[in-house]
Amino acid sequence: MKGNIDMNVQALSMDEAKQKLMALGEHLEGAQSTTIDFARFLASRLNSQLVPMGFVMACELALYDLQKGVDGFSGQPIRSSLVGYPPMIYVLLRVEIPMIAKAIFPEEFAAGVQEFIEEMNKKMDAAK
Repeated sequence: MKGNIDMNVQALSMDEAKQKLMALGEHLEGAQSTTIDFARFLASRLNSQLVPMGFVMACELALYDLQKGVDGFSGQPIRSSLVGYPPMIYVLLRVEIPMIAKAIFPEEFAAGVQEFIEEMNKKMDAAK
């Protein structure tokens, strides 16, 4: 998959991932409280099945909504301790996405998440 994102990756059921996200502290040693809160928030927003790219996009949408304080789907205010932080906190949470994926997903899926993020970072750097 090097260099090109493999769009043929099998979708994975998110049932187990949601359970692990709700209990992230048990799966990711040393996780900060903001990361644990983000994982819980994310668990409620995941589709029933996702590919690595879909997981990353769900994380990005969740971070965007938390930063704005409004649910992008319903237009309703979000009631979460993660709303209202300085922008840098959301940047730091974004950096945690690969570590969260590694803690909750099988190795191949987590590697796909990492690869997708790296590919997108390269494209964003090239666009600068």
